[in-house]
Amino acid sequence: MKTEIYIENHRLDLYKDISAEFTYNIDDVKDFSARNTNFSKTIVIPGNATNNKLFGHIFEFGSANFYNPNSDNVGYNFNASKSAACVVYVDKIQMFKGVLRLLEIVLDNGSIEYECAVFGELGGFVSALGNKKIEELDFSAYNFAWTFTNITNSWNGVDGSGYFCPLIDYGQVSVGKHDWQYKAFRPALFVREYVKKIIEGAGYTWESSFFNTALFKRLVIPNNQKDLSIATTLQFRGYDDLLSYNFATASGNTSVGYLASKLGQFTYLGSYQYQYTGAGLTAVAKITLAGSSVVGTGQTGSVDVGWYKNGVLQSQLFLTSGRANFDKTLEFNITLATNDTLEFRFIWTTVSATMQVDFFNNDIEINTSVASLVPYSLGETIDINETIPKGVFQKDFFSSIVKMFNLYVTEDIDKEKHLLIEPYIDYYDFSTLLDWTNKIDRSKPFRLKPMSELNGRYFEYKYKNDTDYYGQNYREKYNENYGDFIEDTGFEFANDKQTAELIFAPTPLILHASNDKVHSVILKLSNTQNAQSEDKMDSVIRILQAKKITGRSSYKIENGTANLGSLTTYGYAGHLDDPYSPAADLNFGAPREIYFTLSGTYPSANLYNGYWSEYVAEITDKDSKLLTCNVRLTDLDIYNLDFSTPIWIDGSLWRLNKVIDYNPMNEDTTKCEFLKVIEKTYV
Repeated sequence: MKTEIYIENHRLDLYKDISAEFTYNIDDVKDFSARNTNFSKTIVIPGNATNNKLFGHIFEFGSANFYNPNSDNVGYNFNASKSAACVVYVDKIQMFKGVLRLLEIVLDNGSIEYECAVFGELGGFVSALGNKKIEELDFSAYNFAWTFTNITNSWNGVDGSGYFCPLIDYGQVSVGKHDWQYKAFRPALFVREYVKKIIEGAGYTWESSFFNTALFKRLVIPNNQKDLSIATTLQFRGYDDLLSYNFATASGNTSVGYLASKLGQFTYLGSYQYQYTGAGLTAVAKITLAGSSVVGTGQTGSVDVGWYKNGVLQSQLFLTSGRANFDKTLEFNITLATNDTLEFRFIWTTVSATMQVDFFNNDIEINTSVASLVPYSLGETIDINETIPKGVFQKDFFSSIVKMFNLYVTEDIDKEKHLLIEPYIDYYDFSTLLDWTNKIDRSKPFRLKPMSELNGRYFEYKYKNDTDYYGQNYREKYNENYGDFIEDTGFEFANDKQTAELIFAPTPLILHASNDKVHSVILKLSNTQNAQSEDKMDSVIRILQAKKITGRSSYKIENGTANLGSLTTYGYAGHLDDPYSPAADLNFGAPREIYFTLSGTYPSANLYNGYWSEYVAEITDKDSKLLTCNVRLTDLDIYNLDFSTPIWIDGSLWRLNKVIDYNPMNEDTTKCEFLKVIEKTYV
């Protein structure tokens, strides 16, 4: 028998050679943003003892099993809703490599048949991604303390890994747009690591020269939350700054010296007093105190802990009295409204002139019963996984990267689950050409269709809409997104559009008059009593280029009014690679308006010109044609099939687009589809 089929490295039993038709393809020129995988028509596998066992006796009405995703999808572990690795051989030559999908089981008078189809590994890759989201990726190795030092150090490494803390105006992070709060410098993660983790998390390996370019390594995904927050019950954490108290009068009260290690939605007002800025809070304060209290010989005294709202005592709990050691946990309920002030005080009564309390542990936590989003504070360790944009499917993220750079993703014929990824401009190899002139079946008709009959008139490249002020303002003025581009082919008989839309929203760059640092802005502006005010916002996911910018005028990074440090450098992230000397743009086309004065000319090296223009020029040229004809292909031709190798036919050069319904058991010729190569010079 010539045919062999293996699933998960187990050979299926075949009673006879299976006549199956396989389609191989690289592109769909009818849909310019599509990328396709190889596939077969239905293959019928007979049910016998060996095959029934490999398919886990799934034909039995009462069959059930415990599925282990870490084991091979075969035998008792077989799961019809998951793909199984599959290789098809004819005469020991590999005809197909990918994944098998069980479509239906046919029971007829005691006989069993399994109707299956096989798909290329690209289809298996998409299936493996399923509904996984990018927030499920693990970046915990990059957890870090949000400090001035770590923020500024992150600017030194733009190599596709780690985290980068760029200056982005998220709203309410600057007074005067000259000096910036530390909250303007949130961590961004590199696109290369997102892609790497997506591919490898699906059980695949990859290679790509493009993913190792400087351009790809400097791409980052900035935080898109209204505030850099974590879902937690912890609303506030503080520690005692003083640790030793002398009570020198008979009675009174004094503020506990709590400094915050987690501010959350509290603002420090000074004198150990905090103002709550959230919408409303009902929580439990838990104070842990350990130490000793001392009074004069023969004297007595006592100390309570009380909490004050807007300067008014709400409740108090006993801490210690006399000469004693103590180790206590005190708990009490706290309710605050927006702008209420909160303070903790020691309240004491003594009969002597002095009483001393010394602590070696005096901490406080305020927790709610239900987790909520709580902003990070300076110095707090950021759980980097919490900063990843939420609700974004991994397959959509990967697909948008493919669309941005017009990437061709193909399967390695020798390595299992190994993807080869390069942009269209680098995919085709014109150093090696094949001549199929003598393989053409001239007894069957040739069909030549002008590409103007297949394409729409307009090729539209779009970023996703968002409601940020500058992006929305631009869209309202020009009826398109900042960074969009439309190519008009001029085809007279086509009126429809073909669209490639990304999941990312565009991010305009701004330069304020009081500043010389061009930066990205993601905020809303609203009018309040005829004055314009900034509002923070949750935004659509963005993609930007990162760089450390030097030689700017001095500015400060601040925590409130405290100066954390003065600098002449900053971490930049924007659609241009360098806003002062730009050479590459992440926009598809040059915007009609920019919000800063550019020195020199705006760069022409954008996504469309760099990665799409040659492709579109070829498929929309007046001489562009799609050839469909029959070719005499052998099993060896199929094994060596390489869509990156152009093909001569009767003196003209063509790109192979598709091999349609190749049947290794049939001696007939196979229909193939070719796209004419335009405007190339060959030696």
